[in-house]
Amino acid sequence: RARQGPAGSMLFARAAAPWLAAHDWRGQLDAADLAELQAWLPRLDRLAEPQAMTDTGPAVQGIALGGLSAREFEVLERIASGDSNKLIARAFDLSPHTVKRHVANILDKLALSSRGQAAAWYHEHAAS
Repeated sequence: RARQGPAGSMLFARAAAPWLAAHDWRGQLDAADLAELQAWLPRLDRLAEPQAMTDTGPAVQGIALGGLSAREFEVLERIASGDSNKLIARAFDLSPHTVKRHVANILDKLALSSRGQAAAWYHEHAAS
């Protein structure tokens, strides 16, 4: 999951992150991936603090997410990786109409006019 954008997935793994970082992966994770996982622990602690929230949404790596909800950010990650609405709907067990609404909300909140612009925004502002 780290290669597809750890920010969104790690926001929801806060409770499991310490266990994951301490787990013996027996070669399933290379040193770089394990180091990235361990680096997320202090970030997650900072996100749990009240000041980590901004008036535009949660902060990820110090970047406000443009007022996007957690689900909208997940959808944006999938858009940036090239997934269609149908694939996104399957991945999150949503209806295609719900995904279409999320995409429209993302474009509105970020003042963008296309999925391509949304993907570019993600890669510029939120991808690490």
